Amino acid sequence: MSFETFLREYEQANTAFVNGDASLWMPLVSRSEQTSIFGGFGGHEVGWSRVGPRYEWAAAQFRPSGAQVEFEYLEKHVSADTAYYVAIERCTVEYVHRPDPLPDVLRATMVFRKEAGGWKIVHRHADPLGPAAPPPGS
Repeated sequence: MSFETFLREYEQANTAFVNGDASLWMPLVSRSEQTSIFGGFGGHEVGWSRVGPRYEWAAAQFRPSGAQVEFEYLEKHVSADTAYYVAIERCTVEYVHRPDPLPDVLRATMVFRKEAGGWKIVHRHADPLGPAAPPPGS
């Protein structure tokens, strides 16, 4: 499968994720103990034994709402066995512990690796996109 075809699957999985459904996402994640996440809810995890449960927990924080993630790819690179993207991910989500929908705008960096002929997520770094702060002393 080409990386671009995989990326369309990944985008669908990401949209399902922010609707509380991790079932499309989980098969896309590497089972390696080098897999890692710096997720949108903070913290970090390394190794499938910790990353897998963290992804399940994170998806469970969203209610099904019909949210659709929009991807603004700032950079993409693909080689024979690794790929990455840097993007802004935008959607309006509903959290299970909040009454109203909220805009969710993340700056995201994803790293993928070919494993057994298919692409897998090996690292996700996503956090809220805030306004740019001026450099100190300006």
